[in-house]
Amino acid sequence: MELLGERDTRVLKTVVIQYIATGEPVGSRTVAKVSGLNLSPASIRNLMMDLEDRGYLRQPHTSAGRLPTALGFRYYVDHVLPVVELGQRMQTQIKNALALPAAEPQELFRQASRVLSALSGHPGLVLAPRPQGMRLKHVQFISLGGDGVLTVLVAQDHQVQTRFVRAAARYTQAQLDRFSQFLNELCQNLTLGETRRQILSRMEEDKNLFDKIVAQALSLSRQALQNEEEEELYIEGTSQILDYPEFAADVEKIRTLFKAFEEKHHLITLLDQTLASQGVQIIISPDEHFPEMQLSVVASSYSGDRTPVGSLGVIGPMRMDYGRVIPIVRYTASMVTDLLKKWHS
Repeated sequence: MELLGERDTRVLKTVVIQYIATGEPVGSRTVAKVSGLNLSPASIRNLMMDLEDRGYLRQPHTSAGRLPTALGFRYYVDHVLPVVELGQRMQTQIKNALALPAAEPQELFRQASRVLSALSGHPGLVLAPRPQGMRLKHVQFISLGGDGVLTVLVAQDHQVQTRFVRAAARYTQAQLDRFSQFLNELCQNLTLGETRRQILSRMEEDKNLFDKIVAQALSLSRQALQNEEEEELYIEGTSQILDYPEFAADVEKIRTLFKAFEEKHHLITLLDQTLASQGVQIIISPDEHFPEMQLSVVASSYSGDRTPVGSLGVIGPMRMDYGRVIPIVRYTASMVTDLLKKWHS
């Protein structure tokens, strides 16, 4: 992206700030008054027209002022917006909200999505760690009678998952206990994905297993772990969408957004983009997922024991107050990381 000159930057900054505050097109007279450039409205108008030609501003209709485009917001976020720390009062609010006793990490993710929404004024999103990335601490098979078997997966960070399978044969609880013991010895401290690969590899190597119990344990384990990868997205504050004037009057936009909140896969895909990155990421107007919706996502990954395991953030209008939202997301991600590390220790 080209670097703008000082005057162009000041004009763009003023238009962005005014538009964030009012939601209305910004005219040259307003920019002349508040930009501090000491130029006439006519000179400002020429600068705004030039920025429009270069794709940073747009004019919604003739005789109206200008609005920032996605490119204009991108430039503002990358080159103009100062990095600020979250104020002590908000830090305390986030700490207090996340310090509530949580019996399991899932409750922490719910709390994080609530506090993100409450403090940002936008829907809060938390993508939980993927089940296939869970690092196993213990596996237990439990007979449900007949051929029904409940698989209980306990992760190192105390997450618990249960899966129901129908076994190829009927097993007693004593047999299932032996299967559990075998699997725990084979797959201790591996992720679910690594465990499944280990089992498949072992089955391939030992096609002629003389130990029937091992063969049965591997077969049942493969069934229990072959489920499609589930992804859990916590969303709080969806009704705040109705507070945005640009959406409130557009029934079709509201319908599209609430469908996305319900189906979740588009939001998961967006949050996925932040998993491999350091720090807060700003995704502006992701049209491939929400055509012409003029939305932005501000998100950050959070870590478990060593590496990023999930993402959290907020979704809102492209004109959201990034300077206020970014520190909230950054600090919440750091708090979730710290609390997950305590679970690991």
